[in-house]
Amino acid sequence: MPVYTRSYRNYEGTFRRRGRWMLIVEQELRILVKGKIFQFLCLGAFLHWLLRLFQVVAYDVIMQDPNHPMAAMLQQAKFLTVNETAFFDFLRIQAPMVFLICLLAGSGMICNDVRNNLMEVYFSKPITWRDYALGKLLSLVFVGLGFTALPAIVLVVIHNLLAPGWETLTTTIWWPVEIAAFSLVIVLPFALGILACSAVMQSQNYAGITAFMILVANGVIAALLAGFLQEENYLLLSYPMSLDRIGQAIFHQPNPVFNLGWGWPMAFVAMVCLLCSVIITRVVRRAECAP
Repeated sequence: MPVYTRSYRNYEGTFRRRGRWMLIVEQELRILVKGKIFQFLCLGAFLHWLLRLFQVVAYDVIMQDPNHPMAAMLQQAKFLTVNETAFFDFLRIQAPMVFLICLLAGSGMICNDVRNNLMEVYFSKPITWRDYALGKLLSLVFVGLGFTALPAIVLVVIHNLLAPGWETLTTTIWWPVEIAAFSLVIVLPFALGILACSAVMQSQNYAGITAFMILVANGVIAALLAGFLQEENYLLLSYPMSLDRIGQAIFHQPNPVFNLGWGWPMAFVAMVCLLCSVIITRVVRRAECAP
């Protein structure tokens, strides 16, 4: 039967004026949670959180009883103390796992849409390039924060419940803010960098390998420069080292990885984020305006 003899039902839905990026987020998260590799990586991140939970519970329960036989040992074992350093270490150790999770989730977000001609489908709806780019970015940011800020803040709440008191509250009052700030510093550049690689590459595998190799090469070059020139401040050019330096400043940690103030690595991270944002914007706008 010829198609022109058929009748089609008119669109009966309502157009969203705001929050259209949420449709992109829902779609990406719906696809992501079904992946076996993603579930395996989530398990690894969850096991690390369980170890930290055991540390918090054991420390708070034992230290409330000064006569406990293990109290003296915990006082000597500084790495088991529940303080700012413990949460800085939790986020720092969690960062590589978050990078792998974001790499798995985001390396195909844009290039797969281009290859499967889904850009035309998205932009045939009342979705702009801003909605599309913001939805893709927030999908990765929400996933990353789900393994950094959220579990760390839960640990802070548990610490306050197990060791209630004015002293604990005043000590930990700013910890959630510091955790959220450092988590964003970790997650946002990772998300932008991976999406930028996905925007310029033609396949998910190439995008993932490119993002991984750029990060490794960046660290190696910075370490070689610092070693050959015998100047540790060249470690600023190492992206992971810059993240660590910013985290040390946020959590007031001694013995920074290099002597430069936190403003220099923050400017470096901001420059990388800006460059990646320009790449993503250029590719997505071009796809929206394509005839």
